[in-house]
Amino acid sequence: MKNFIFFRNDRLGDFIILTNLIKTVKHKYKNSHVTVLCSPMNYQFIKNFRIIDSVYVYSKKLSFIKKVNLLFKIIKKNYYASFAVDGKSFSNICNFFINSKYKLGLVYKYKFLNFWFSKPNFLYNFFVFNKFETFTSKKDLKQIEHLPKKINNLGNFFNLKLNTKDQYYFQVDKKIHQKFLKYKKKYLNNKYILFHFDEKWKDIKFVDQRLLINLVNLQKKIKKKIVITSFKNNFDYYRALKKKLISKNIHLIENCDLYFFERLIKYSSYSISCHSGFMVQIAGANLSNLIDIINKEDYLWYSCWKPLNTQHKFIYKSNKFKRSIDDLFNDININVKFSSQ
Repeated sequence: MKNFIFFRNDRLGDFIILTNLIKTVKHKYKNSHVTVLCSPMNYQFIKNFRIIDSVYVYSKKLSFIKKVNLLFKIIKKNYYASFAVDGKSFSNICNFFINSKYKLGLVYKYKFLNFWFSKPNFLYNFFVFNKFETFTSKKDLKQIEHLPKKINNLGNFFNLKLNTKDQYYFQVDKKIHQKFLKYKKKYLNNKYILFHFDEKWKDIKFVDQRLLINLVNLQKKIKKKIVITSFKNNFDYYRALKKKLISKNIHLIENCDLYFFERLIKYSSYSISCHSGFMVQIAGANLSNLIDIINKEDYLWYSCWKPLNTQHKFIYKSNKFKRSIDDLFNDININVKFSSQ
């Protein structure tokens, strides 16, 4: 039996990018055992994946003793391959000490005092890794470096024949799927637009006062249902929206689980958010239309993470200056088209 370990100690959208690689490893190496080191926020989600056999959780908040214990727990096992792809110090330390036949990873480049450095360092990259891909830091990025492609390049070290058009792996329980279909049939009919609201909307001008009227006007124009999701959102703009929302054609779903959220994204005509990483990757996995609201100066960075196999449209909430919610919805109106669907 071949053991594989993947270090992905960050956000959920980052992990979704990795699932195509893990899925293909499990398919090629039938009796393999896959371990993932993840962040606390992802544990409940990742531990239920059928393609993952064991999960370790790392947090910066762990005491020094617990970090050392976790390190020894990981490195006492022999591995066929380890993938350190999150750029985190703990992951690179584990990868250094781990007994693995092959070691692969992502190397993060950054500039300091006009000199280029890397994390991990030059010696580590050439004496520890059997193969690595480089990825430039956000502040030093000058062109699009497509991260899913770099992940696939690491996997293809084992001749896995990965490509960026392969769908990511996401398993959904049949009961959740049936629950969603009942909800969709009862409230949504066929086509709907999905909005996800979080803290990234709060810096849009006049969002507190004008969000609801823009949603209502959009719904009247498209004559389709609008679904709103949010997780533990307590910002003023969202409280104002909840208080005044009375339209039967706009549905608010708070704190739905990630699996139900995934179904909403999959079956939506359009998914719209201020760059929810999870929404971006799930939309890509399902070839869905996506409107991704970002700051213009972040265009290169977010382009590095987007799937290639999706209808992905960027809209800017700032271009040197903050834009108003009215301007933003003007752009949404232009890009939401049902005639071609």
